[in-house]
Parts: sequence; structure tokens; C-alpha cells
Amino acid sequence: MTNALLPGLAARSGLTQPERLAFAHRKIALPVLLFLALVALYASLVFVALATPSPWAFLLAPVCGLVVGMLFIVGHDACHNSFTASSWLNQVIGRLAFLPSLHGFSLWDLGHNRMHHRYNNVRNRDLVWEPWSPDDYRTRGPIRRALYRFYRCPVGVPFYYMTVLWASYLTFSAPAIYRNMRLIYVADTALWMLFLAAQCWVAVSVGAHFGHGIPASLAIGVVIPFLVWNGLMSVTVYVHHTHPLIRWYPDVAAWQADRGVVHGATHVHFVWPFSFLVLSIMEHNAHHVAPGVPFYNLRRMQRTMEAHESLLTWRFSLRGFLRVCERCKLYDYDLGRWVSFAEAERRMVPPLVTPPQPEHDPGKAIHASGGSIGRP
Repeated sequence: MTNALLPGLAARSGLTQPERLAFAHRKIALPVLLFLALVALYASLVFVALATPSPWAFLLAPVCGLVVGMLFIVGHDACHNSFTASSWLNQVIGRLAFLPSLHGFSLWDLGHNRMHHRYNNVRNRDLVWEPWSPDDYRTRGPIRRALYRFYRCPVGVPFYYMTVLWASYLTFSAPAIYRNMRLIYVADTALWMLFLAAQCWVAVSVGAHFGHGIPASLAIGVVIPFLVWNGLMSVTVYVHHTHPLIRWYPDVAAWQADRGVVHGATHVHFVWPFSFLVLSIMEHNAHHVAPGVPFYNLRRMQRTMEAHESLLTWRFSLRGFLRVCERCKLYDYDLGRWVSFAEAERRMVPPLVTPPQPEHDPGKAIHASGGSIGRP
């Protein structure tokens, strides 16, 4: 897990040593109470949704997905060892908080802490919303190109996390995990699978008591909350590191030279109550500079960083989101800029090649009409 602060990175944020120490201060009572409150809220909402007649129950189920997302952020912070001041408590809370989102604590640590946070926005090192280059696009088959185009359009963005990241890298599908198999990966995966089985049993049992059939009970208590959380997670991670002014880097040297740990992320402002529901995870520059700073200190740290230097910030809106999706399709790592699909497809068309002309002897090129010597 990530330690409380990474001094080498934080030192480049313009913060003083006392400021860094103050931001890294972690508590115990407040975060534990928050975790318990979210667990109680999640269980209560699922019960109320299952106890509500159709079709109203299907309108309550997405609210459960919002709480799943809040619990996931708690697990995310615990995996960074920043949620509480106790490392063993972070291990316990993190594993429990990840269960409704069906994530294994150790596998998330592997993919998120050891890959994404180590080299965010670096090609072939950070797999989270890594954009293809025009050459990548040209060499892929039509099905893969169609899928990539779908994920990069506004309708497709919510489906990316579940299908590309969760299914591929957090459920034993990734070759990197198989090459370095550890018992803790098996144990954490078994834990959320057992939770899923118990969750389905409870949903069916409670739903049957209130007149819901098995498919409806599973949809209300399990499937819809999971899908809603995945969609929200996908959009959130997308706007963290995707913007026309955000750079991606061909290698670590370029990332270090540009201070990509700071400038490879955005600070997106959400309106209330979403600004509260995301638990300061949108203060993303500060989070990448010091992943061990707890969420309850991130907002102050972000404001302090923005007072020292200009960082990319924007207020979330549907119009702004659509513009980001329109502009950010492919990335030219050599030129350091985003490229449209149309531009990449124009590059796919081979240039017209003029066939070689036979050599002419100027003395023999005689125009039939006037008998003059033609030009070569």
C-alpha cells in the first residue's frame, strides 16, 4: 500500500514541509464513523428498494449504486493507507468497503497503486483510459476499432470501466497477474465472490418476501446498483486524465520532465450534492502528488497547490463533457497532441503514386500537328 506521503513528489508541488505534514495527518474516529454510516446506509437502501413495489423499486436501485461508489472511495483511500491512521484498520476497512463493488483489495493495489499512480499518463505503463496512437488505430482490426470508437463516445464512456478494466484486470484475466500469482490475490477474489453469492441470496429472499420474483430481486438488489456504480466510476476516471489540454507521454523521461504527476490530471468541480458524494476524489492533482493524504484533507491541499501554480480546472457540465469526448479520440505521442478519428483515417489512405513514365528522347517527341519538337 502507499505510504502517507511521497516526499520527492510532494516537494515539487510548491508546498512547504509544515503544509505537507499537516495535510498528511490522518484520523481514526471520523473515518471509521463515516465507513459505518455508509455501510448502514447501503444496507438500508437495498432493503427499502427491495421492499418497495415495482416499478418504484427500480427507481430506488440506482441510489444504491451511488452509495456503492462512496464505499469504493473509502476502500480506495484505505488501499492508499490514508483513510485512517491505522494500517491494519485500513486493510480491514478497505477489504469490506470494496465488497459491494466486487473488487479485491490486493488486486486493486496492484493495478492502481503500483501501475497507475507510479506512472500516470505514461504509454504502456498506465492502462487507465490510455489513448491509442494513430498508428495503433491503423493496425487494429475493424472490430477493435469499432469498440474503441464506442468507448470514446459519450454513450460508450460509462461502459469502459466494467468491460475493459474490471473484467480484464481485476478478475484474474490479466496475464500480468497470472505471471505473479500470490495467495492474497486468490483470497481477496474469493472474498468478493462469496459476498456476491450472499448478496444474491439475501436479495432473492428479501425480494420474495415483498412479492418480487427472482429476476426482479436480483436486478433491484444487485445488478442495477453494480451497473450504476460502474458507469459513474468510468466517467469519473475518464475526466480525471482526459482533456484536450492534458498530455500523455511516450516514456517516463518525458513524464518526469513535464512533472506529469501534477499536470497529468485535472481538477473537476462538481455541483452539490455530487461534490460531497465523490468525497474530494476530484481534487486529483493533489491526490496524485500525495496519494497518502486522506480525502478529508485533499480539498485544502488542492487549494494550496493552485495558489502556488496554475493547474487545469474545469466545472463539470454536460456540454463540457461532450466537448472533451469530441476532442479526445487518439493521441499522437510524437507530436504531443490529440488527434481525431478523421485525421487518423486520412493517414490510412495510401497516397496516390504516379506510375513511372518511360524516358523520352526530346529529339523524337514530334507533335503530329505541327512537327515541332515537344518538351520532355
